[in-house]
Amino acid sequence: MEIDSVFLEIGESGRQQFKYGLVLCLLKVYAPFHVLQYTFVGRHATFYCSRQGDTLTNKCFDNKVSTCTNLTFTENTMVSEWGLVCDNNWLSKATMSALMFGFLVGALVLGNLADRIGRKANLVITLLGMLVFNLVSAFTTKYSVYLMSRFCVGFFVSGNILSVVVLMTEIVGPSYRGIYGLAVMGSFPIGIMSLSYVASHLLNWRMLTVFVTLLGLPFLLCHWYLVESPRWFLSKNRQSEAEDVLNHIAKGNGFSSKKDINLKTSSVKDNSTVVNDSILNLFTKARLTSVTLILCYTWFVNGASYYGLTLAAGSISTDIYTGTALSGAVEIPAVLLTYYAIESYGRRLALASFMMLSGLSCLAIQVFRGSFLSSLATTLALGGKMCIAASFKVAYILSGEVFATSIRNSAMGLVSGLARAGAILSPFIVMAGETVPGVQFLVFGILGISGGVLSLWLPETKDRPLPETVAGMMVWKTKTTSTQHI
Repeated sequence: MEIDSVFLEIGESGRQQFKYGLVLCLLKVYAPFHVLQYTFVGRHATFYCSRQGDTLTNKCFDNKVSTCTNLTFTENTMVSEWGLVCDNNWLSKATMSALMFGFLVGALVLGNLADRIGRKANLVITLLGMLVFNLVSAFTTKYSVYLMSRFCVGFFVSGNILSVVVLMTEIVGPSYRGIYGLAVMGSFPIGIMSLSYVASHLLNWRMLTVFVTLLGLPFLLCHWYLVESPRWFLSKNRQSEAEDVLNHIAKGNGFSSKKDINLKTSSVKDNSTVVNDSILNLFTKARLTSVTLILCYTWFVNGASYYGLTLAAGSISTDIYTGTALSGAVEIPAVLLTYYAIESYGRRLALASFMMLSGLSCLAIQVFRGSFLSSLATTLALGGKMCIAASFKVAYILSGEVFATSIRNSAMGLVSGLARAGAILSPFIVMAGETVPGVQFLVFGILGISGGVLSLWLPETKDRPLPETVAGMMVWKTKTTSTQHI
């Protein structure tokens, strides 16, 4: 019996899967508290540079911090702690880039680890790493240690998010992968708004960082509550353990007696193929190579644009807290739009459309910025953020369905790593806008349109069975699966 057929029998989305999904969504709500912490701990604050009786506001003599005999700030931030203004301004942005570089390395390393040790085990290990190194960043008095701790936080957050998304995909039936994937993706903006609210009340950057760590401690209980992915067990030829998990889910879904589940799939019969699969196999066939490279580019675009537009939130509102909250709020309707789009038009067209709309919105900002229609530019900026958020959600869902179970976490790590490469550049793209106003939106516009056009060459995955092996990725396009439609 194939695993998708088992889900049709025990429930593609029953009470038990809903409970697991809720916990995974809460973990995703928690992720922005680490990812976007920089927005608030590194926020702009008024400062005064004094020298020989002269005082400059928000400026340094010769644009050098060293020329200030007295440098004072009006707020307690990471920037004020180490004087990261003027010629040291880039060091502030470097902390966000260090976190994103950690994301990149973590996506490549921990994605493979989750394919080896399991989704749940990887989730718990990465969560513990996030908490430890975030606490280090809260108490260190050295900028170099803070920079390294942010890299380590990014390293573990990356692996944690990947495990959350992949585990969510693998515990439900085919027709619910889309809505469960959207639920976990839609949890991120709730976290953004929650972080904005908390940060507006905890103005001391060290207190905010400690609070974020304490908030994550209860999630360690996931080790005892969540189950391992039955698909992962099956990919490792641990058939009996996969059957036990499915029976546990069936019991939670209301089946009083133990189900007679006997998993027999091609991936179990030919275990040698599964064990030898690696992401390098994605580059052995022309079609697989083109799909992988296009996904890498679309993830790069999404990473650069999504985090770039989030960091630029301060320029679309009166203050950083309201602006960031608004940038998160627009992602809520993005979830509804994404669900409608992927169910009505499929994953591929939804991805292409949202990326191109985001790009067009960013380019249009250049037309209205600084004119009497400047309020329209704000609307366009929020619209662009909404579309790129929707695009990012579709990219997660489509990629999770394209890649085979045997390498899914590793492959998701690869494409996610490219998103982090884009995110590493995003603070500096935004900083370029401080020198040439509006140039950041021009860059995001070009990226969005080019990525949208290329994504039209990706395969459609709606209502298709998840491929178990890399070889299966070449035949899935001719095969459909029965589902319980929502």
